[in-house]
Amino acid sequence: MNQPGTTISIHWPNTCFVQSVSDTRDFPEFDLAQIAVAGHSNVGKSSLLNALFGRKGLVKTSKNPGCTRLLNLFEVDAHLLIVDLPGYGYARAPKSEQKRWRQLIESYLVKSEALKLVLVLLDIRHGPKDSDLQLIDWLNDGGIRWLPVATKADKLSGNARARRLQEMTDAMGGMLAPLPTSSFDGRGINKLRQTIAEELRTAASATIDPA
Repeated sequence: MNQPGTTISIHWPNTCFVQSVSDTRDFPEFDLAQIAVAGHSNVGKSSLLNALFGRKGLVKTSKNPGCTRLLNLFEVDAHLLIVDLPGYGYARAPKSEQKRWRQLIESYLVKSEALKLVLVLLDIRHGPKDSDLQLIDWLNDGGIRWLPVATKADKLSGNARARRLQEMTDAMGGMLAPLPTSSFDGRGINKLRQTIAEELRTAASATIDPA
């Protein structure tokens, strides 16, 4: 492990699936920082994770939204744990199932002491939906750090992409600009990796006792 305050070098392809969890009481004990990934059920979360890990097919993808219904855990190079949260906002799912997903997400976010950052994935073509803004408000109220990540950036041209990113920034209060990414052409993936590594370095430095 890297010492606090040093550069953190992560070999992303050295990622393995650990397990799926349906109840936070069954969450395994890990002495690793955690990064959670949240987003609408059709935002392209699984494809982005595969691009982030540099591992095709590690995270199962589907043409049908709403397939991620558990907390899926991935250990990355013995440095961190990526927690893939259930996709929300899938209107065709029964209300009882939607409620269970929401409770699972909230329970994890509240209870995890090792959580350092939540990546909030947003489809660049549509911008933040009401459910995204509700999650962001909830994270802000809970004092949980988050980063907006715009997926499918290859779907818009340069000017249209720039305009939409500004619109998304304004919709979220103007404080954080989304990081544009694409699992199709790989844009923004290395930047996202660098951002995560920096978050881990900062979090490790913050644990140093100044005395």
